[in-house]
Amino acid sequence: MNLYQHLIPHGKTEYWQWGETLGISLGALLLSYSLLPGDPLNTHVFPWIWMAPVLIALRYGVFMGVVSVLIFLGGWLVWATDQAVSYAAFPRITFLGGTLMVMISGEFSGVWISRTRRIEELQHYTEQRLELLTRRLYLLSLSHDRLEQDLIGRPSSLREGLKELNRILPAVNGLPGADIYLALVVRQCNLSVAGLHAVNEGQISPESVASIGAFTPVDDQDPLIAHCIKSGELVHINTEENLTELPSRYLVAVPAKTADGRLIAIMAVEKMPFFALQTENMQTLSVLTSYYADTITATEFTPFLTDTLKDCPIDFFKAMHTLRRLQKDMQISSMLVGFAALDTRESAEQLKSIANAVRGLDETWTLVRGEWRLCLVLLPLAGAGALGGYLDRIEHIFVERFGTRPGQMGILTRSVTLEQDPISTRLDDLIVALTERAHDPQQ
Repeated sequence: MNLYQHLIPHGKTEYWQWGETLGISLGALLLSYSLLPGDPLNTHVFPWIWMAPVLIALRYGVFMGVVSVLIFLGGWLVWATDQAVSYAAFPRITFLGGTLMVMISGEFSGVWISRTRRIEELQHYTEQRLELLTRRLYLLSLSHDRLEQDLIGRPSSLREGLKELNRILPAVNGLPGADIYLALVVRQCNLSVAGLHAVNEGQISPESVASIGAFTPVDDQDPLIAHCIKSGELVHINTEENLTELPSRYLVAVPAKTADGRLIAIMAVEKMPFFALQTENMQTLSVLTSYYADTITATEFTPFLTDTLKDCPIDFFKAMHTLRRLQKDMQISSMLVGFAALDTRESAEQLKSIANAVRGLDETWTLVRGEWRLCLVLLPLAGAGALGGYLDRIEHIFVERFGTRPGQMGILTRSVTLEQDPISTRLDDLIVALTERAHDPQQ
């Protein structure tokens, strides 16, 4: 990378850093000059002026600290020229000591900035995964309740509707699968007149992508719609904000919000039966809409799948892609573990035990390639130590259930990190390595 790419600011944050560095450094020089015009660098007293570059280095790291030192150097040269001072009087020891102090402070700052970024990335990923797991748990509970009640007269079940959503294909523009989603929520939540609108950077599209009933173009100035965009949460006429007093033609506004907080669409409901406007139905509508948003987000990764990975679950591949970015940018490692065995009824049961023995954040994919059945387990935020603990736990489960270890039952194991780009190549390589190793009894 060229030097100028490091020097030129990128984004508002870096412009602010450069502004603070220049402002504090020049301000310190001017203040020192006004107090001690004959010795602006305080070489004959305690060098208070050097607190400015030290503070900058502690806040922004070594690079901006060195920039501040260079500003001091330029300020001294300007002062020496103005005062006709010989350059031989340059305070070498002062600059040497000050520069070393600034560099040590900057290095200390850089270590803690890096650690803070790692912690923030870990927290963001776990919060995103927790949000997805919470939605899935609610959907599971809801599906179980609906099955228990034996909903007579419904043309299809909630589970079938979710399967339809999972088959949504990516689209270049608009919201893919909008009609499928709307048909699902109409069946499950008893909507009469409603429309789905795309949202781009906080701006709602006036024309609906899909609608039911005599739905008219949405009014983005409507209080209910505006409050939904601002809060990012489901809003209806009985919410705590007492929206019943505001003039709105809508009953409910539902945001299609992804797990990482991105708002991609809003569904506005004009008419629905009175008995349907209750808490459980609103929760169902909100979760189904969020599930649809996550499904659309997941389809963005579909074009990156190779021909041999077309049956790979999108959630599994998306998690690999996210964790690869964390490993590349923040050196937070994750592991991918593969198990392979001949495709028999017994091996299917054994690999099912492995797939069920996962933590909350883990992702699994069971597949068949030729005569081999494989189970791939993605262990997020796991290093070599966590991998060893996971394999020990799998052995313990097998000894308890089957009376022997996986290797003694013909199950082969292989683990890799996510250090290779593209991530689809890493997945392909692991599958090929497992099947080739299974063919070779000497390995």
